[in-house]
Amino acid sequence: MNIQISNRHESADGHIKTFVENELATLQSKYEILGADVILDREGHANVQYSAEINLKVRGTTLHAKESSEDVGKSIDLVVKTLEKQLKKHRDLQTTSPELIRKAIEK
Repeated sequence: MNIQISNRHESADGHIKTFVENELATLQSKYEILGADVILDREGHANVQYSAEINLKVRGTTLHAKESSEDVGKSIDLVVKTLEKQLKKHRDLQTTSPELIRKAIEK
């Protein structure tokens, strides 16, 4: 899997990038992922918010999620959980669609 990590406003260091790669590797072990574009950003000055945005390329489509929190690690966790839900839904649609089509044709 090809992973492209963009870091805006110096919001992440090497440990965070390794954390992102490990989280995506975990997703890839469960789902067929072709590539990922990750954008980590720090927003605000006094009330700092970290956002994590991931675009996952899977067969047939691109899935997108963005989450924000006070901690960059928490933002990454939240966005990975959101993507895992989307991946499960996408996989279920891919596997059940041919069955539904066959049943519809038989009726």
